[in-house]
Amino acid sequence: MPAKGDTWDRERAALRTTAQRSNTPCWICRQPIDWNAAPRTPRSFSADHVTPTSLGGDPLRRANLKPAHYGCNSSRGNTTRGQFPNSRKW
Repeated sequence: MPAKGDTWDRERAALRTTAQRSNTPCWICRQPIDWNAAPRTPRSFSADHVTPTSLGGDPLRRANLKPAHYGCNSSRGNTTRGQFPNSRKW
């Protein structure tokens, strides 16, 4: 569950600004983020916790936040990137 309040809003906005300026892709699937997509749509921006807060990740530590698609972030849930399955078996 994301942190609440002004601090979360500032951290999320700072991550979005930095990622958008450098055109950083989704850290989960490595595809471009649609910066103009409506919020909470699959290809839109979301701030993802690298180590999920439910597993002890700091919800407000900038080093624990990475840009992701809303859809990728939602699908990953509270797993770590290594636990997240590939979209297909290679």
